[in-house]
Amino acid sequence: MADDTGDRFNSSQAETSYGSHGSGTNGGFGSHVNGHGKNDGNDEGWLSDFIAQLWDPELRKAFKKLGWELLPDLLQASSPPWMQSIKLTEFSFGNSPPKLSNFKTFKDTQKTGDSNLFLECDVVWDSDMNVGLRIKPIPKQLTFIPSALSTLVSNMVSFTAGIEKLHIRGRIRITFDPLVPKLPVIGAIKVAFVEQPQKVDFEVEVMGGSTLSGLIPSLKAWLVGFARDSLISMYVMPEHWTYRIDPDIKDVSVPAGQLEIDIIEAKNIPKGDYLSDSSPYVQMWLRISQKRQTSIQPAGKEATWNESFKLPVHILESQVLELILYDHDDIGTDDELGRIRIPIKDLTDGETYDLWRDITNTKEEIKQEQREQQHDAVAGTMKRFHQHEERKKDSAQLHFRLKFQSMSKDDMAAIAEAQTKGDMSILYNNPRLKSIAQQGVINIKIKAVDRLVSPAWWRGVRKHVYVKCMFGKDQEKSTQVKRGGTHNCRIDETIVLDVTGERDDDDIVIEVHETKWRQQNFEGRMVVSLAELKKHTKLGGKKKLQHGSSPDGRLDLEMEWSSYLGTDDANE
Repeated sequence: MADDTGDRFNSSQAETSYGSHGSGTNGGFGSHVNGHGKNDGNDEGWLSDFIAQLWDPELRKAFKKLGWELLPDLLQASSPPWMQSIKLTEFSFGNSPPKLSNFKTFKDTQKTGDSNLFLECDVVWDSDMNVGLRIKPIPKQLTFIPSALSTLVSNMVSFTAGIEKLHIRGRIRITFDPLVPKLPVIGAIKVAFVEQPQKVDFEVEVMGGSTLSGLIPSLKAWLVGFARDSLISMYVMPEHWTYRIDPDIKDVSVPAGQLEIDIIEAKNIPKGDYLSDSSPYVQMWLRISQKRQTSIQPAGKEATWNESFKLPVHILESQVLELILYDHDDIGTDDELGRIRIPIKDLTDGETYDLWRDITNTKEEIKQEQREQQHDAVAGTMKRFHQHEERKKDSAQLHFRLKFQSMSKDDMAAIAEAQTKGDMSILYNNPRLKSIAQQGVINIKIKAVDRLVSPAWWRGVRKHVYVKCMFGKDQEKSTQVKRGGTHNCRIDETIVLDVTGERDDDDIVIEVHETKWRQQNFEGRMVVSLAELKKHTKLGGKKKLQHGSSPDGRLDLEMEWSSYLGTDDANE
């Protein structure tokens, strides 16, 4: 289809009722709901009162415990290039519970009997939350600085930031699935946002008065992105939180179709930093647990990929394709250059869209809005400067093709059977499903390395180590550089690698490198075949390094294979 049809993506505001795009075999978070919604009207206040009674102390303590379990590692792993470290020092959601209203109930009429039930409602949460952060703003990449000097400078310029007055407005779905003909009737309860919340906002304060207030726009821009992409997206349909009442129940999630994506090229690519052109790649997802990524192209203003991907689509009404352009950094966190969002409900089944789209840098918009809210003296000048610069140059653009194809009832039934039995190989004999059934992600949790050879005396007594993970010829990701001892180093990071189609013959290669004083030293590697990982699903323990300068070195890690069409048992 020609590009002039693309205006539909920006102008479509029509609300879609559940069931308008067909039906699924399993309901819940993996299908479309057929049937009529019922508004409970004046009876809705009781549930908000019930939540309020539960909030203090039960739910409040549960959320606080979950926050301390999730946030420390997520914050450090997602920290921007200008941060050396970020630590959670205080966390509380406060005493104000969320308020629920506008209830509707649904059930899947495509099943025999009342096998599941859905409850949707609006949620508004004005939380008196209190979050404390300790931040060291020295860039991680400056590994050539001696450890003692770097630590001294970091401690001198570190600062404390606070987050308060959280405001969230959105809509959630509570699913009772399945309903079974025995007590306690409900097999599992699933909770998720129907789509990204309409509003997520909070106030950021930097301790240190006006001297450090200039850091607030950049800090808030990163925190908003972190909240959206690393936290909330974990619980936006079809992602969800599951409480399993019957331990034998499988969290089956059958897609309604698949989206074919061709990433072709990009032009007018901005710089990720001031020193060099960007080394671009595109990351994409429909759900946060199923990210895909193109290859990394050489630094420049233009890039060509011509790479194809397929992603399962579970909920046409609410899922949105995220296309994010990044600048790859060899060490440290990659820089986001901008993104494009395409609602799947705007795509016609079976039709191909050939599109050029402007890439929007949402972080810069947040920074400018925060400066204006602060009445920053330079905000007006900076805004006029950026507008002048934008007029001088063409916008960054991405060229891509999209095609959505719905799945037949037979294919959806076959997927449901494979998920229930926990065996995706059932689908390998189906030519329509084989490719997408073999897709998935490799999660590599790298804990530590030890028994490394001592560094040369002139390189100092401490190791500066990073771990590089590679799959096939087209994927390469590295951890941040970590400072360790003479023979060991804690890493505590997770690397995610994508698997596209039939790749069982490819190897997963994990290398350990030391870097300091602009010198590189190869400590060793380990190799695991994808076929072996798929066979066992999980592999772990301390693995010996080979072919490097540390023949006795060991890498402590856990590896896990997850199929895109597998069950959704992660968030429990």
